[in-house]
Amino acid sequence: MSFLHRYRVAGLIVLLLWVANPAAAQLFKGHHRVIIHEVAWMGTSASTNQIWMELYNPGSETLSLEGWRLFDRDGEFELALSGQIAPGDSYLLVHEDHPEIPGVPVHATFSGSWRAKHPNLHLHDENGKLVDRVDHWHKGDAGTFATMQRSYPYRAGYQYRAWETSRIRYDRGYGSPGFRDRSAATRQWLQAVYHAPDSINVYFNQPAQTKYASPNNTANHRVNLEERFLSRMRQATQSVDIAIYELNLPDLTDMLIRKAAEGVRVRAIVDAKSPNPDDPERWERWERSRMMLERLARGADGIPGTDDDVILLSNSPIFAFTEDRDRRRAMGLPARPNDFSNVTVTVGNNEVRGHMLFDAARNPAGNYYNPGAQMHNKFIIIDDAWVWTASMNFTLTDLYGEEKDRLRSRLNGNSNNGLEIHSRALAEIYRSEFEQMWGGAQAHPEPDAARFSSRKAQREDPHQVNVGGTRMDVYFSPGYNVIPAIRDTVEQFAREKIYFAVFAWSDYELERIMKVKWEGDDGDLKGRRTGFMIRGVTEFWDDWWSAAANMTGRTTRESSANNPNIRWRHTPPVFRPREARRLHHKYMIIDADTVHQPIVITGSANWSNNANHINDENTLIIFCDRIANQFVQDFYGIYKRAGGQIK
Repeated sequence: MSFLHRYRVAGLIVLLLWVANPAAAQLFKGHHRVIIHEVAWMGTSASTNQIWMELYNPGSETLSLEGWRLFDRDGEFELALSGQIAPGDSYLLVHEDHPEIPGVPVHATFSGSWRAKHPNLHLHDENGKLVDRVDHWHKGDAGTFATMQRSYPYRAGYQYRAWETSRIRYDRGYGSPGFRDRSAATRQWLQAVYHAPDSINVYFNQPAQTKYASPNNTANHRVNLEERFLSRMRQATQSVDIAIYELNLPDLTDMLIRKAAEGVRVRAIVDAKSPNPDDPERWERWERSRMMLERLARGADGIPGTDDDVILLSNSPIFAFTEDRDRRRAMGLPARPNDFSNVTVTVGNNEVRGHMLFDAARNPAGNYYNPGAQMHNKFIIIDDAWVWTASMNFTLTDLYGEEKDRLRSRLNGNSNNGLEIHSRALAEIYRSEFEQMWGGAQAHPEPDAARFSSRKAQREDPHQVNVGGTRMDVYFSPGYNVIPAIRDTVEQFAREKIYFAVFAWSDYELERIMKVKWEGDDGDLKGRRTGFMIRGVTEFWDDWWSAAANMTGRTTRESSANNPNIRWRHTPPVFRPREARRLHHKYMIIDADTVHQPIVITGSANWSNNANHINDENTLIIFCDRIANQFVQDFYGIYKRAGGQIK
């Protein structure tokens, strides 16, 4: 059959379907603006009466639900809807007997029920037009309390035919209340996402070796990290505080603008250090980031200085990108940033002129600091309840690779991890650190009181918090130096083994401690093998300052007081990474799957002098066997791709 003939036959079939089914034709014409995305027709593990439904807006515009109706055609129940549903957002409806879904906002409750065997649910808009319907419980599992949900892709104007049974565990069964499960389309492996207080969700963006999972502890891997923090941020009703090293993600930018327009207090601290102009890729990222920041400073109305703006602060001034009017217009900005003051200010010892986008930390003389220190944090605090912290930067490179990958949801970016933790105590600790840089607890920053880098107050003891029985030690640098904390943890707790995946490691003292664990001696090419196991993967394989050179017994021409190049006599299995892009993790796993206390160390800090004394960083030390095992699953994926053997 020729291509043209097949095309004509397909067209005839569509036409026949169109004529035979007016309702389907209506949906194909684009009235499918909202879908019934998920139905917990079987209830939850808490109660079979806790039935719930979720609507989803797959379009690009916010829709008002005033006058809409969701009802059972057999007269079992009818619900008049109200409010609105933003693009990419959900609308949760829960039976009035049990109106709570842990950690997820409920938009409406309903009474009555539906027929267990033959549902006849209809969603009509304000004009009485059919928008979506459910005519059968096509999927779902009453035994495991697994919901029935629409298969991806979701796109406005499509008729959604396929249903599937949710495979994601949450607090009360299997389902995804309040967020999209796009695992089928983007080849994510989401295993468990929890919402209730004391929840700890760990995500990895590259494939893990899940055969090494402990019982009921399969890691979330090959996960779109942006989707995860955007899903959580969608639920913000009061505040979003974000400390961000780099930003060039349009969806994150849009979400922050949208939340500020909704009346949520959005405060953002950003880094101001520009890259070397001789590095074209990083310079282009810097230009794109400045345009994203200008969009935030303008807010939803595009006018700086109005109530819907995202409020920003940096450790040194950031000026508008002015070099390319066409690129500005493509970003949705005016050709010139003339509504930002064109000022001349003193930055360090230099006079700098430009359109300054927002204020920055000021020294006692009222001038601005040089952007030499990096604000290298990557954390988000949502409603003073959820903390998101990660190794990744909020960039195309770290998450997707390139823009074409982002548009297709391809996860070709650097290898990274992310954690979201539901703890008000932990959120308070992170907010305290945020507000030290912000200059106070107020909505707008106080540049004269803002403390970045070595200007922060010093601490004698770490922060410590208990999250549902899990001990977490929290370190920020400078202030309470991160690297000594990692050294002390290794020296005190490591009994059998250490695995590590780290982007940059130049701290010799940490390396020396591990050499003694491995071969009982810290001398150059000295020692005998102990029973201690070390496995690792690290970038900067050939750089003289990297711990990899010493561990693998290679001689380098340069040395320093911080790295005197003490070579290891017995080479541990440490490898150069073979990831799709860069290995960007900063984690260590201590004594996982042993009788000793398993520990994970992770966060934004590389193991370097800059991270210790200069950059603003955060690190978590987590005492938990389940989380350690999840990190092992990710590590073994990295390790095997690098050439490591696991016996």
